Amino acid sequence: MKRVLDDLNLFCAVVEHGSLKAASNSTGIPHSTVSRRLEALEQTLGLTLMQRTTREVTVTPRGKELYLDCEPLFNRLRDSISLAEDAEATFKGPLNVSMPVRAGIDFLGAWLIDFASEHPELKLNVSLSNDNKNLIKEDIDLAFRVGPLLDSSAIALHLWDIPYSLCAHHSYIEKHNLNPNKVTAHQVSTLPCVIAHPAKQWSFVDTLSNEVMISPQPSLEVDDLGLAYHGVLTGQYMAMLPQSMIKSDDVQSLMVDALAPRTRVMYAYYFGKRHIQSQIKQLAGYVKSRFHESLSAPNN
Repeated sequence: MKRVLDDLNLFCAVVEHGSLKAASNSTGIPHSTVSRRLEALEQTLGLTLMQRTTREVTVTPRGKELYLDCEPLFNRLRDSISLAEDAEATFKGPLNVSMPVRAGIDFLGAWLIDFASEHPELKLNVSLSNDNKNLIKEDIDLAFRVGPLLDSSAIALHLWDIPYSLCAHHSYIEKHNLNPNKVTAHQVSTLPCVIAHPAKQWSFVDTLSNEVMISPQPSLEVDDLGLAYHGVLTGQYMAMLPQSMIKSDDVQSLMVDALAPRTRVMYAYYFGKRHIQSQIKQLAGYVKSRFHESLSAPNN
């Protein structure tokens, strides 16, 4: 019976993905094995579930009925297993976490320490870096990263959006005779700017949501957004910064050729190591809830 259920689950995967090859890629089961197990399932049930040609596989009417009957059951079973795993998640042992420098100093690091204090057996190893480190090579279990992300094979949980603003001090605006509502891309690429690594280009979107990249003139380069903001406060540079960092009334947002700075995203970023998936999902959920609590705090 177990083998029949396993083969039914595989059959549902084939229907869902539209081909044996796609199901093979998704499940990691060799294409020949998928084909053989489907044939065995048809023989066991005495039904023709799929019509095969050299070019495609078509689900028969009876196969569609079986899929519609079985897939909701398998989905509920997977959901139940996930809930059970989450409920039994044990927060103990080492967990290597990487996060951006400024976010780690300002709030993320403290939130993770608060979480660890509630789970004394969890041994956190937290590192601050603005580099997009390789999770496997650096043995990182969880990375908090601002997208876009480079490795599409990892799991990325969307945590929150980060609106950005191109900005400058009012003395900078006066010095360079800028109209804050009509700054040109040429001015951005030639006037003094401070850039925070690793972003050496600034991303905007036009009215049609197309991405437009502008390369600023890097008169100052830093490895921390807080230092970039300090550079703006000196009145010597313009910068692309998260809107939440801009606290001074003397710093003004700039509009560039009807372009809007691209909103970026904070992700929890990890590979699917089975034994820590539930831990990571719950930890990411905790961080996300702390972020939303911070938005409604009286001092914000």
